[in-house]
Amino acid sequence: MRRTFLLLLCLLIPACVAPGPDEAARYATWKATHHAAGLDDYERVLRKGQVAEVVPMQALLRSSRRWRACEAEEFLLPPPDRAAAIIPTLHVVRRLQASGWLEGQGIRSGYRSAALNACSGGSSRSRHLRNTALDFDLASDAHVEDLCRFWREQGPALAMGLGFYTPTKIHIDTSGHRTWGKDYRRGTSLCITRTQTP
Repeated sequence: MRRTFLLLLCLLIPACVAPGPDEAARYATWKATHHAAGLDDYERVLRKGQVAEVVPMQALLRSSRRWRACEAEEFLLPPPDRAAAIIPTLHVVRRLQASGWLEGQGIRSGYRSAALNACSGGSSRSRHLRNTALDFDLASDAHVEDLCRFWREQGPALAMGLGFYTPTKIHIDTSGHRTWGKDYRRGTSLCITRTQTP
């Protein structure tokens, strides 16, 4: 009887019947709908800025970790007038990838619309709205000290912002040299609270 009940329950819940398409399939569907022309234009801007190969486009266009809860699109193109704004940030990402501290597939949020940003808990001044910011998930054994050293030594010239939501969930932008922690204050940044090494 219990087995029959569980079987009936699974028939009523679509997730039990078959898993949804994986992200690559969802991206292909999104791309094939009405986004192809805008995507070509965005890729052209990134090629001109010599950053088209830095991260996979599928990762770059991830809108927010909370896209499902916010009932938003998983992938989002920035408006054409903000397309080039991500180029300096991608130059920083390239340097961090070369050092092995970031992976392009680890992007969890790029450009956000105002509505999605508000639903995601972002600041009204969020750099995601300007298309200058990327949020990343790092590996559990991430070299935070090395990342902080890079931010201290090279960040001023790059106008690099580095935020830590957790030790493995970070924000990078190129809207000014600053750092912050989970409460958006400088004093709680892991680059400030951890012992700084020369």
